[in-house]
Amino acid sequence: MNLYLITGTTRGLGAALRDELARDTNNLVVCLSRAPASAVAPLNIHVDFSDIPSIAPSFVACEAAITSATNSAAGAVAGASPFELAVLLNNAGVVAPVDSFDRLDPMATAANVNINLVAPMVLTRLFANATRGRARRRLVVNISSGAAKRAIAGWSVYCAAKAGLEMATRGAALEAAADDSGLAICSLAPGVVDTPMQAQVRSVSEREFPDVARFRAMKADGVLRDAGDVARDIVKLITEGRLTNGGNFDIRELTA
Repeated sequence: MNLYLITGTTRGLGAALRDELARDTNNLVVCLSRAPASAVAPLNIHVDFSDIPSIAPSFVACEAAITSATNSAAGAVAGASPFELAVLLNNAGVVAPVDSFDRLDPMATAANVNINLVAPMVLTRLFANATRGRARRRLVVNISSGAAKRAIAGWSVYCAAKAGLEMATRGAALEAAADDSGLAICSLAPGVVDTPMQAQVRSVSEREFPDVARFRAMKADGVLRDAGDVARDIVKLITEGRLTNGGNFDIRELTA
């Protein structure tokens, strides 16, 4: 059995990853999102990633699912790990607030950083501790963005948070290599994907986002990739073992 924890599954790439992984009955898929909690498969756990203190209590339900699998017949063999592979996909993210730095709302700014940077760091710690000794191979994939490497006017908060996530990934990967050889931590930029986040970006004014015309043109010209296609590529990269510890990957380079 494989374990997948996915954040931000209510729509977009997260929903596509959820659906793709749930097709395989050998996968235990646990979703963490704004949707109401559910006991159905895939299991969904409600969590607000902008509220950092609430993440650890919400993760208790993830641990219960992991423990249940650990105690199942498949994992009950002495000395055996219940999971062949355990993966955390830190996918949840927000681009708002989109505006000039001197007009940014402080609360929206804090929420962005919490969701895009702090929450993945907290979840990586929780996942690493909860899966230690319970999977032969463990992987954290932090979904990044080209905005982590290139400053974009109107996106100063998003760019900063994603750049911070990449640096946090690199630091954690060094620590994993030294102290937890069974764990790999990497980041992956999925390219331009046709998601509700992209629609939100296209809806703002040129005053808020000077480059909005280019993003509208990408949609009109069919440049944006389908979320389902991107999800299938990500799952393939994971199952083939191509997302290695410390990697700062771009899906366009890996699938070219």
